[in-house]
Parts: sequence; C-alpha cells; structure tokens
Amino acid sequence: MNETRHGNLTHRWARGIMRIFPDRELMLRTDGKIRFVKVSKTLQVSTFGFLLIVTGWAIFASFSFFIHDEIVASKNQEILNARMVYRSLLADVSEYQNKFSSLTDELGENHGLMLDLVEKNATLQQNLRSAKTKLETSQTQHVRIVTARTILTGKLANIENEMKALNSHNFNLKGNLNSVTTDLESALSERNFARAQGKKLSRTVTKLENELDTLHKSEKDILIQLTERTKESIDDIQFVLKRTGIKVAKLLKANGAGVKKNQGQGGPFIALKPDTEPAKRLKATLANLNSHLAQYEELDALMKRLPLAAPLDYFSISSHYGKRRDPINKRWAKHYGLDFGGAKRTSVYVTAPGRVTYAGRKGKYGKYIEVDHGFGFKTRYGHLNKILVKRGQKVDYRTKIGLMGSTGRSTGPHLHYEILVKGKQKNPWRFIKAGRYVYKRQ
Repeated sequence: MNETRHGNLTHRWARGIMRIFPDRELMLRTDGKIRFVKVSKTLQVSTFGFLLIVTGWAIFASFSFFIHDEIVASKNQEILNARMVYRSLLADVSEYQNKFSSLTDELGENHGLMLDLVEKNATLQQNLRSAKTKLETSQTQHVRIVTARTILTGKLANIENEMKALNSHNFNLKGNLNSVTTDLESALSERNFARAQGKKLSRTVTKLENELDTLHKSEKDILIQLTERTKESIDDIQFVLKRTGIKVAKLLKANGAGVKKNQGQGGPFIALKPDTEPAKRLKATLANLNSHLAQYEELDALMKRLPLAAPLDYFSISSHYGKRRDPINKRWAKHYGLDFGGAKRTSVYVTAPGRVTYAGRKGKYGKYIEVDHGFGFKTRYGHLNKILVKRGQKVDYRTKIGLMGSTGRSTGPHLHYEILVKGKQKNPWRFIKAGRYVYKRQ
C-alpha cells in the first residue's frame, strides 16, 4: 500500500515538472537562415536550481554583512572600555611612583639629621674633655695652696719663737707679722674659691654626662629606625627581584658590586684609647646602618636598570614565552620572547634606561632594535615598521624607539619582545608581573 502511494506521488511530481518545464525550442535567425535550438527539461531544471542557489547565497551574504557591522561596533566599545580602565591603572602607577620618591627623600633627610647628631656628639665630647682639664688644673692649684699654707704655718711658728727670744725687736717684727698674716688670709681665701670652683665644675661635668647619655640614646633610636626602614626597602626590592627569577647575588658579584679594590696602606702604629661604652654601641649601630645602606644602594642601582614595564601602552599577548607551535610551519618550537598583538604603527617604548647597541634590519627579526641596560640586562624589539633611534644613542625609561609592524618572518602586525640576562633569554612576562607588584607597593 505504501509503495503504491509513493509511486503515485512520484508520478504526480514528474507530471508537474513536465507541465512547468516542457521541452522548448528556440528559433534563431542569422543572415536569412533559421536554426532551431532545443532546450530540454533537464537543462531548464538545472538552470532554475542554479539561480535558486545564487539567490540564497546573495541573501545570506547581505544578512552576514549587516550583522558583522554590529559585532565590530560591539567589540570596539569593549576595547574602548578596556583602554579607559588601563589609563586609570597608569594614573595609580604614577601616584605610587611619587610616594616611593617621597620615601627616598625622607630617608636622605634622616641620614643628614644623623650626621648632624654625630657632629654634636663630637662637640659635646670635646667640651667634656675641656671641663675635665679645667677641673684637674683647679685641683693642682688647690694642692699648691695647701702646701703654701703648711709652709706659712711653719714660718709663723718660727716667727713666734723668735718673738719670744727677741722681745726687744717686737716693733720691728710686728710689721713682718702683719704681712705674713695678710698672705695667710689671702691663701685661705684662694683655697675656699678653688673648692667652690671645683664643686661647680663637678656639677657641670655631671650635667654634661647626663646630656651626652641622652644624646646617645636619641642617636641610637634614630639609627635603629633608619636601619629598619632600610631593611624594609631591601626586603621589598629582593622580593621583586625574586619574582623575576634572576639570581641577585650572582648577578651583583659578576658586575663587581660591593667589592672594594685593594689599595696601598701603611704608616706607624699608634694604639687608640678604648671608647666609652655608649660610643661603642653608637658606632656599632652606625656601622650596621652603613652596611644596610650600601646594600640598598646596590639593589636600588640594579632596580633602576631592570626592564619591569611593558613596551606598549595597550596590548594583548598573541604568543607566550616557551614551547609553542610555529605560526608558519605548525611545528613545535621554542619561543624565546613574548609576541604583543596590536594595530600597525602602534608606538613602542623602551622598558628601562640604557644604550642602543643595534638598530636596523636583522634576518628573520625584520626591523630590529637591541638596548643594553647595564648589569648584564638587554632587551630586543623585532618586526618593527619603523625605527626611531640610532645605534649608540642613550635612551631614558619610556623613550619612544619605534612603531609596531610586520617585517621579517611574521604573519601580521605584532611586536616580538625579548629580555636577556648575561646573554640568556628570560621570560619577559615574569618581569612585567614583578613591575606591576612594584607599582602596587609604592
């Protein structure tokens, strides 16, 4: 039953096509000659189907064209929003940098205050030694007065004996007796004055010793605070350097940081007198601060040469550092840098101060720039559209050095960015993330 119904439907369909597309003949007349061209049902059906397909494709393409404009407009709005957020982050970064500069200025002022306190300490010690010298002089004078008094007492006893034996010369000796008595009274007055001066100097010495002890405590507290702040700065710098993956001690040793040159010395040996106990403690604290300041200066000099920023204001990463499939031959390969995607002729900035060691075309890199930042750090910028610096030129942080392009072995506009430490490639993304941490802490 079903087969009969299916046969009827097929027959009706064939009859319908024959009615719509019957065999037709076209009459062509050329130079008085008439020719007939037969158009079969199969050719008519094929032509109708082809026209139907072309019409459908045209409708689909028109619809896709209008929808594509709406999608592009939506994506552009998202990109604009992302740029506004990134500019806000850049403003925060600038504020953190200002805070870090303020902290550095404050550290310098505290260091100057510490030097002033050390000078005051030396002045007070000099005054104390002068006071002690005056006290010793007064004691010597007192001894001389006591000796003179003893001698005069002996002379007085002799005179009294002579007066008893030579009563007849009383008037002559009376004048001598009055003179000796006057000298004795003067000596006694000088002795009493010397005692008063000695007590006054003793009180002055005690006061100076108390002030000196207070000054030592104040200096020690200031030095301890400066040392703690320096330690915190050193810990922050070491944490950032650790996030980059470089070995700081090995890098500083390779660049000769902290190593003093051997210089000629000599002269006679003169032993120093032992310092007082507060002075020893102050010197030890000051030596500890100087050690930490020297370490901070070395790390700060290293931080100023680290390429911690991104080379573009706005970017997306199209290819990370490490193992990847080559974009041209699709084979697995090692990628020693970061590929930043973006629009052609986007501005490219240097990520740390340094000197340009190469600027020109270089094989598969295309238009290429290499910058030496010191301490063994180098950065590379490849596939540029235009180079804006010359070899040997000094560049500051965020100097515009080129424009993004697609020169060399490239599939489209992007920037190939590399970081080298002592000739070995490192992952640039670790440095960029460490730089973001620095700006957040400021």
